[in-house]
Amino acid sequence: MTSLFRTGVAALLCLTCTSQIPANKPTDKPPFKVEFRRAERKPAEGLTEAIVAGTADKVYLHKSADATNADIIEARAAEDGQQRPAVEIIFTKEGAKKMAKLSEQHKDKPLAILVDGKVISAPVVRAQFSERALIGGNFTKEEVARLVKGINSK
Repeated sequence: MTSLFRTGVAALLCLTCTSQIPANKPTDKPPFKVEFRRAERKPAEGLTEAIVAGTADKVYLHKSADATNADIIEARAAEDGQQRPAVEIIFTKEGAKKMAKLSEQHKDKPLAILVDGKVISAPVVRAQFSERALIGGNFTKEEVARLVKGINSK
């Protein structure tokens, strides 16, 4: 698991935004189910084991999601700090509140990002979340485009 965080296979960067975020998002279900779930490094009762895609690393997921598609306004193709393909997520006002609370309560622990039930990234929470998050990992540009399209589809 340490290699996952050391090599930067998955990174979640929180960005500050001063623009107004609309309170609501259309309720149409996108083709991809996106979830942000608290995770742990060690197994415990009530947690579900999961493998982080593209790695052999395991995380142990809490049962319920802290944020979902309903908390996302939009996804965009972006690049992480090392110019690798990434997905920028823009949260609703309510989603931003949920993510801020999560980052406060789950600091220095993994946060699993799931797409259609598969963990695509499990970075460690290092800072306070805001209205935006950048999900980086071992993505190709094509994978990022597919994720963005799936999350934004109405």
